[in-house]
Amino acid sequence: MLETVTHLNDVTETAQEMRRICEMYFSDLGPWLGVPLIQFYGFVCLLPYVPDPVGVETVSRPAYTLQKDYRPRDCDDKSVLIAAWLQGNGIKKRFVSTSCRPDKRLTHVFTQLENGLFIDATYPKYQNLLGNYPYFPKVTRLEYLTDLF
Repeated sequence: MLETVTHLNDVTETAQEMRRICEMYFSDLGPWLGVPLIQFYGFVCLLPYVPDPVGVETVSRPAYTLQKDYRPRDCDDKSVLIAAWLQGNGIKKRFVSTSCRPDKRLTHVFTQLENGLFIDATYPKYQNLLGNYPYFPKVTRLEYLTDLF
């Protein structure tokens, strides 16, 4: 696979790139497209979290994120995996970003289904919290980054 580099200026451009990757590369999931969402969600939760390098925003296609020792693998990469599964199974979704910071700078992204169910697979300790966003009491800002697609 050929890696491409695109400069992303802001969170909106990052979300659009995430959407593009889901729409173009959902087939990277191969046999994972045939397993139940809850099983795939649990698998993604257990993938090690590896932050982006300081000062660099990366968004990876599913084939890379699924590699055993791939780095980085942060919230946007895990959100792309979940959204790619949803794309491959014909389920509408969107990307949502939140902040828990006093300055309200958006720092986290996850996926939301059309019915409102949140799917955040970033951290393994929340692998049984499908539909529950554990940080809502601390959220200072929530923004829908994409329309439903």
